[in-house]
Amino acid sequence: MAVLTKKRAIKIGIYFLIFYALIVILFETLLGTNQPTYDGTMIITSFEEDGEAIDRVVARLDLEGQIYVAVNHWPRAWARRIQRNPDVQLTYQGETWNYTAVVLEGAEHDQGAIDFAVPFSFRVLTGFPPRYFFRFDPKADLSEGNAIDNQTIDLAAEFGAEVRTLESNGIEIRIVESGEGPLVILVHGWPESWYSWRHQLPALAQAGYRVVAPDMRGYGGSALPFATEDYNIKELAADVAGIITALDEESAVIVGHDWGAPVVWHTALLYPEKIDAVVGLSVLYGGRSENKPERPVRQDPEDEFFYISYFQDPGVAEAEFDADPEALIARLYASRSPGTPVHPPEVTDARAIAGGWIKRLGEPVHLPAWLSERDLKYYVSEFRKSGFEGGINYYRNGALNWELTPELDGSKIQQPALFIAGELDIVNRGATQDELELRAQPHFEDLRGVVLQPGIGHRNQQQAPEDTNRLLIEFLGSLN
Repeated sequence: MAVLTKKRAIKIGIYFLIFYALIVILFETLLGTNQPTYDGTMIITSFEEDGEAIDRVVARLDLEGQIYVAVNHWPRAWARRIQRNPDVQLTYQGETWNYTAVVLEGAEHDQGAIDFAVPFSFRVLTGFPPRYFFRFDPKADLSEGNAIDNQTIDLAAEFGAEVRTLESNGIEIRIVESGEGPLVILVHGWPESWYSWRHQLPALAQAGYRVVAPDMRGYGGSALPFATEDYNIKELAADVAGIITALDEESAVIVGHDWGAPVVWHTALLYPEKIDAVVGLSVLYGGRSENKPERPVRQDPEDEFFYISYFQDPGVAEAEFDADPEALIARLYASRSPGTPVHPPEVTDARAIAGGWIKRLGEPVHLPAWLSERDLKYYVSEFRKSGFEGGINYYRNGALNWELTPELDGSKIQQPALFIAGELDIVNRGATQDELELRAQPHFEDLRGVVLQPGIGHRNQQQAPEDTNRLLIEFLGSLN
């Protein structure tokens, strides 16, 4: 009977290690081929494990109808090759890491699980555990995490700006900032993002201002609160005021376009000590209404379709828009940009029962001159990430906004103010400069101008950036 000597045992051990290494290399080679890469939205968030908060990185990817999630688990190399899923790369604060994407199961539940099986033979040979299980709350991750998007970082850099996330009014707000000097905050409207101010960021920074363009709550890389009432005017104004505090500034000039205009008007009223001056684009402040606004929860099917009424039924408009964000944005932007040719709309029946909004807007023959394919793709990518619900919720709080602000009855905006609109902006229904000034005067103490830009439509800061920049810089220069 042969005796297993120490020398022989060492020799067998060495052979086994060599065999093991060869098997590992074999699996690496056979299972590690043809792995495409995909872009995804990066989320940095915290998880609680055994009572301890641990920072983790995840990324939500939508690939051919499958939802994937990238995690920084061990050992990534094996998981990647077993699953043949895309690699994901994250660059954050100057450092780059690689992560592995695995199929996300149970995403329809409050708690999702990454749970994938490992082939038995591989498990035996490598000692890899039979399953890797990772629990988290997908809704919380995607709404409360700090979204780090390389595309946004690169785009902001092209306009001389940087991207970061700060806390304001108890939520995370992503901002794009540039320049040094007195603070100017640019508040976007619907359905837009910080990117709507891409032409103003470098111009105002060069003129000597610290310029900040946030993604407002419900948009882009900022928080997506769940409740409709979380989007009321007091919360929105508090977000803007909170940005000033988070930036260690005492006050700021605030500029708002579209829905951003009501936000900055109300911020000036509710936080007068923080606001040095205010500029509204497109939407003029007309004072607090005498009566509480009332809108039906659902539009009567036989009534004429009106988009704000369509927005009132929770879940309806956002479902239509989330299904085809590119169609909505391209058609909506073109329809509000006079001179851009569009095809006839697919729905011509004026009744609400005839359908939603997208098919009532003609498909553009080509995009407006001020909107490139690249611009459109970025807007679309941001709404694929955030969805449209948050932005639409702004429209659902009319009655609540009125109830929350009784102290504003009869109040005037005290700060120096300016109003700028495209002459052809549909919002103002053809009103002349004199008519708008007459409408505004009772509600302002120091209205320094009402300007209508000839031949310009609704998105004037994008369609007429040079003229808008000139008007803003002249107004800022007039301030003490």
